[in-house]
Amino acid sequence: MGILFTLPKHIPLLLPCLAWVFGLVLTRLDVFSFYQLAGFCVLLFVLWFKWRKSFVLLLFCGLFYGGFSLVLDQQRVAVDTSWLDKKINITAKIEQLTQTQTYYRLRLSHVQSEDKILSGFADVYLYGKQQHLKPDMWIQTHVKFHLPRNLLNPAYFDYQHYTLTQHIAVIGSVSGDIQVLANDMSWLESGREKIRMALAHLERQQQGVLSALLLADRSHIPLHIDDAFAASGATHLLAISGLHMGMVAAWGFLFTWWLMTRRENWIVRFPVRAVALSMGVLLAMAYATLAGWPIPAQRASLMLLAGVVAWWLRAQQVPLNTMLAALFLITLIDPASILSVSLWLSFSATVVLLLWMKTQPQADHWGRRIWLWFKAMFVVSLLASLATLPLIGFVFERIPTWGLLANAVLVPLYAFWILPLALLGEALALLHLEPWAVDVFNLAGLGIHWGSVFLLWLQTLPAGNLWVRSDMPWLFVLLAILLLSAGILWAKDNKKSAIVIVLSSLGLYAAVALHEKQTRQPALFVWDVGQGASGLLSLPNFHILLDVPGKHGSKFNGGTIASANARKLGLLHLDAVVLSHAQSDHAGGLSRLLATTNHINELWLADVPKNHNYPAFKQVMQKVHVLWLKRGDVFQLKGGENVQVLWPPKDYQANNNNQTSLVLLITLTTGQKLLFAGDMEAAVEQQILADLPAVDVMLMPHHGSKTSSTDTFVAKVRPKLVIAQTGYQNFYGFPKAEVVQRYADVGSQILNTANGAVMIYFN
Repeated sequence: MGILFTLPKHIPLLLPCLAWVFGLVLTRLDVFSFYQLAGFCVLLFVLWFKWRKSFVLLLFCGLFYGGFSLVLDQQRVAVDTSWLDKKINITAKIEQLTQTQTYYRLRLSHVQSEDKILSGFADVYLYGKQQHLKPDMWIQTHVKFHLPRNLLNPAYFDYQHYTLTQHIAVIGSVSGDIQVLANDMSWLESGREKIRMALAHLERQQQGVLSALLLADRSHIPLHIDDAFAASGATHLLAISGLHMGMVAAWGFLFTWWLMTRRENWIVRFPVRAVALSMGVLLAMAYATLAGWPIPAQRASLMLLAGVVAWWLRAQQVPLNTMLAALFLITLIDPASILSVSLWLSFSATVVLLLWMKTQPQADHWGRRIWLWFKAMFVVSLLASLATLPLIGFVFERIPTWGLLANAVLVPLYAFWILPLALLGEALALLHLEPWAVDVFNLAGLGIHWGSVFLLWLQTLPAGNLWVRSDMPWLFVLLAILLLSAGILWAKDNKKSAIVIVLSSLGLYAAVALHEKQTRQPALFVWDVGQGASGLLSLPNFHILLDVPGKHGSKFNGGTIASANARKLGLLHLDAVVLSHAQSDHAGGLSRLLATTNHINELWLADVPKNHNYPAFKQVMQKVHVLWLKRGDVFQLKGGENVQVLWPPKDYQANNNNQTSLVLLITLTTGQKLLFAGDMEAAVEQQILADLPAVDVMLMPHHGSKTSSTDTFVAKVRPKLVIAQTGYQNFYGFPKAEVVQRYADVGSQILNTANGAVMIYFN
């Protein structure tokens, strides 16, 4: 226990910094009310007045400052109702622009409508139109705004918190064309445009990675490459973080050192090390400036400055103490960053590496130095992987099985090949030497290509794309405690015990996190996926996913929502995925579902020509077994549940895709009947009317459109519970009032996923 008692003495900022951080966290977690926090502040002030302890004062300051900054953030994004849910004409300036295969996303500032000015930013989306838009342009267009909203599911991304921290007041979509009023391109944006023009000559994968490295724009990286980085724990290489800032600073330092040591009088007259270190930091800052100072780069720059100060004061100050000062400064400038995953990943990895680097041996012989360098690279990758594993598991819900190998190969590749060449190409582009810049970028792209090939190969290895349960947050806390205990034992030279604890904790973590939860009670979960359809029928021996919506090329859609919610229920595989018909609001998220699920046994598809030719289905037929279903098929699942296919007939063709929807009647062993009908319309309802019994639960056909749910159909099925799958305040006005009334007239209880996910347990 000696090390625990000596920490506050050698690191005097530890307890005050922890108190400050804890105070900020309490205000940002949205757990306590304003009055509870105010009462806590009063109590802390009284305690400080009595004890005069610095950590009590810092806890009080953290609470007060966190609450004050939160109120300011909320005021900045506050809007009155005159901005919302109607088409308005606006003028604005484009601050950021993200372009994908399917849409533009414009982050607008100085948004003005008539005599009103929006205090925060606005994110607007433009679908299906190609327009020559650039940052710093002033534009005029028609937009329909709405407030940011979370999808209400057991597992969800807190989009409202994200927009608050980014000062985004409203979200909207463009209606019609965009008129460019002026193009006030700054010198910085002009330089970024030169870099983009040089990168435009490259193949898409290489252009995407270099755009991420130089311009902090990851939107052009192909999804399968982005997934490969994430699966191997190498995503940090794509974000301008502490690693990149450190690399750039190191190259600047080494080049300046080499240049200044060429002349003996320079060595005598100038403080070579100080000049080289300063040039490295300046080069890193210039790199971050050209990248647009993304938030991770802002934090990384402060970390870098703290690292430099720690190096300068290494004889007088503990480096960890300086890093704590940097953490204090970062959260003082940006209090919302206290809940940032990137901040804590960077900080935890940096702290572990600083503690390890204190005791590293030195060598005079060049061969020994090379050996120590390679050994250090391996140990750095190992320590960083262990330090960040609990947080990666908790936030990203995956185990980077081959992360150590990936980082051991890719970090040197990016540090000594890709990033130096990328920086050289960037400099050439800024000097108007575009042909040379393209050649240099192509050389960097060669390294990117082979790095990507290596990552894709890692994904093919056993457990190369491994997801874990997310319903046990205590597991990640336990893992962090065990790894911290191992680190303390290692610092006390009890290395055997430390290794045993590390190996045991990793084995325990993997065994528990990869063990699926046993389903004991049949349940139906219908997710809130916006204007689309997705649900999960979880049976004791069989799990069926019903539809996965999404836009082509999107990274986050119904597929990622469905898989995340399955993991929240403790499920890591799906026995069957039922896709009712070939439309994006029911099947567009299939590729993302496959990428974010450990295993899918089979797809259930209607045996019709449209499904055989649908591109999204054809892409996965080689990966997953397809069970082709037709009208009249009847079979039993493992637990004895009965499945009856009511529609469509084999090889059925229709001008309307909705009429090819797969209609299933599932009878549970408890006797309840469930009807899943996709987007079938009135004509199909009449065709299957004779085969329909009264049902207990059903999904409202076609989201509650008046083209479905005819009087005769509703009177025949008489559902006890009917669920409309619609988006919040959707454009179509689903479910239609007359349709809702028909179900109400037969005594049905009516629920709508626009109000949140529906969860039904059968007994």
